[in-house]
Amino acid sequence: MVFSSRSWVFPTILLFMVVFAGSALASMAPELKRRVVDKPSYDQLPLNENLDEIVFKLAEGMGQPEFDGTRFLRTGDEWDRLNTAIASSNKALSVQSHFQTDKTTLDQMRMVGSERLGTLLPDLSLYHRLALPESMSPEDRLARVNELNALEIVEIAYFAPIPELASINETNVSPGWESEQYYLQAAPTGIDAYYAWGFPGGKGEGVKVIDIEGNWIETHEDLHGGTDNFHIAGYRYDDPSWWNHGTAVLGEIAADSNSFGMTGIAFNVDLGTVSIGSMTTAQALVTATNNSDTGDIILIELHAPGPHYDFEPRDDQLGYVCMEYWQENFDAILTASALGRIVVEAAGNGNEDFDDVGLYGSLFDTNYRNSGAIIVGASNSYHYPASFTNHGERVDVHGFGTWDVYTLGYGDLYGSNPNNHYTSSFAGTSSASPIIVGACACLQGVHLAAHGRILNHAEMRTMLISHSTPQAPHGKLIGPLPDLQGSVYEIVGVSFTADTTIGWVPYDINFTASSGLSVDTWTWDFGDGDSALIQSPAHTYTDQGMFDVRLEVNAGGDIRAAERANYVVALADTMLSYDAEGSAGETVEVAVYARNTIPLHTIEIPIEYAGDLDLDLDSFSTAGCRTDQFEDTMFIHEDPWAKRKTLKLASSQNGTTPNMESGIGPVVKLYFSVSPSAQFGQTTTIQLGGYGSSYTPVFNGPILLYEPRIASGIVSICQPRGDMDGTPGIVVSDLTYFVAYLFAGGLAPSPIESGDVNCDGEINIADLTLFVEYLFLGGDPPCGC
Repeated sequence: MVFSSRSWVFPTILLFMVVFAGSALASMAPELKRRVVDKPSYDQLPLNENLDEIVFKLAEGMGQPEFDGTRFLRTGDEWDRLNTAIASSNKALSVQSHFQTDKTTLDQMRMVGSERLGTLLPDLSLYHRLALPESMSPEDRLARVNELNALEIVEIAYFAPIPELASINETNVSPGWESEQYYLQAAPTGIDAYYAWGFPGGKGEGVKVIDIEGNWIETHEDLHGGTDNFHIAGYRYDDPSWWNHGTAVLGEIAADSNSFGMTGIAFNVDLGTVSIGSMTTAQALVTATNNSDTGDIILIELHAPGPHYDFEPRDDQLGYVCMEYWQENFDAILTASALGRIVVEAAGNGNEDFDDVGLYGSLFDTNYRNSGAIIVGASNSYHYPASFTNHGERVDVHGFGTWDVYTLGYGDLYGSNPNNHYTSSFAGTSSASPIIVGACACLQGVHLAAHGRILNHAEMRTMLISHSTPQAPHGKLIGPLPDLQGSVYEIVGVSFTADTTIGWVPYDINFTASSGLSVDTWTWDFGDGDSALIQSPAHTYTDQGMFDVRLEVNAGGDIRAAERANYVVALADTMLSYDAEGSAGETVEVAVYARNTIPLHTIEIPIEYAGDLDLDLDSFSTAGCRTDQFEDTMFIHEDPWAKRKTLKLASSQNGTTPNMESGIGPVVKLYFSVSPSAQFGQTTTIQLGGYGSSYTPVFNGPILLYEPRIASGIVSICQPRGDMDGTPGIVVSDLTYFVAYLFAGGLAPSPIESGDVNCDGEINIADLTLFVEYLFLGGDPPCGC
């Protein structure tokens, strides 16, 4: 086969690019991923769900169906069934958009977040809630939610959880009177907030923290002097358990640095609060996202009964899980993370193992789905996991939570009223999570001051884990405790960014470096053999590949370096179909080759095959190809009348099959049947450039979705061997013509290949012998293509 280069088509656009400033493939910071939990099948009503409402989300990919207040304005059997399920003759049922934020804002959040993330975020406007009348029987409630889940146009439907505070109550605890906040101290005891305070931004300057729970004492004397109103939205629960809890959380983060009370880890942050008293957790998350900026921190101080005990509320909180277990919360966190917010989430106090695939499947496996939230477990002061804490690989870091955390609220340590109450016994993943929020705020502030840009969720997680005190050896995995001294030391040293990190060769990049030190020399290594000695150089990558970039600085003998693996991706990626020949009435194989710089989990190949030569695309095979291990392979669009189909090759639906590694080689073999009436000279070009607005060539990998360059191949009818005189058919006149050529100086066969009837590459007496035997003795016919 010969590669045809007749029809190069350059990519119209890089569909999405990863904009993370850190390593695109950092193993400690998996990329954001969305998966939908399996639809629940209810056989009885759950005990701790809101049974007066059903949350349901329409499936992605159908646009944004209009709703007139009573029905969706779409036609078809499934839409009719959906409209019937949400309708009521007595108007007892009502449907409204689940998120109170207007659709224009949701669309804008989705657009911006999708561009930052590198793939489409879920459409939050597709979430709705169905209010059920009090008179509806339990049987009808079950039937209604199961009926919704039976529809393919409904992605998921469920009774939403009723969240609770992720705190622990202990009645037999004698509070101590030491006002010592050991979590502020140097490692290995605490996170060493004192070290961070010695650097610009280290007290949380320029960072906003929004706490999501139920209430707070904003007038507490040790919170911004008791004069601020930092509540953003939501009705607040008028209950001491809620306002004490919220005040204690804020105290760990931002209690004033003064001569009395406590001192917060990042006491110069800007505070904000959103209450779930009049909205769901997901709605509160969207509200917090919409009232914050990139780099700001959102804290989820809630958990709820999970599947272990059939979602049953319990005083001991066994089985309680973090809020992203429910799809609407996961999608709201995913959106916030994609928009550059740092989401910190209490792991919950249910003593649950998130690695239990029997209960949770792959929901807490970041190779399967990843909201971006930093999930926090709880330990005692010696870093042993608390008895109650949830745990597993998905729990990123730990804080302290065993009834010895000093902060504001409750009044067991000191105080005469809620405005001057203090405690020495705050506990749970509720007390652990604010410690991590404070650490994040200090690091974000230092990074902003030193480099003028934010740490995103992946960089922040890597920073928290890379410099840390490990948990004590234990079967429960709760991650390490951050050590701000190590993190701040790294941040202040040197950092660099690039205006882009993914592009097509020749690829021009402008690098920008910054440092919190007085730098004498800058030394760059671009990973492709070239280097530079200035602070902010420009560089051109001429070769395809993924390149590590390293920058070293010398500040008066203090040598610091920053290195990012696979930071630059220089593309020269192609997808092409090879030329092929076939015979009338037979099947011809066309190989499609790909050259890819990054690993790929999905390839989409639009195939157009209309031309003079009448072909039908019958089937395909990945056997022996680079995609041989792929499990999800199918035609996702077929229009045989217009001679076009689109093929999708995907590793798997659940991420269990390996990606196709970087390289070059065949990815699929296409099989076309050739019309029996086809004639020599007819051809058809196999076009891979795409058609319509929906079917384009796609390479999709863990860090990038993009269009490759493409080249088309041609399928043609091969010259029949033995038809040498130019007249149709293989007859005696061809033999006469051949004999004259071989022995009497006659004209050569036309084309010359037609005389090579045994396909050995030569034209000689052996071809004549085979030809005679075929014509007169019933021998084998001339060879084919």
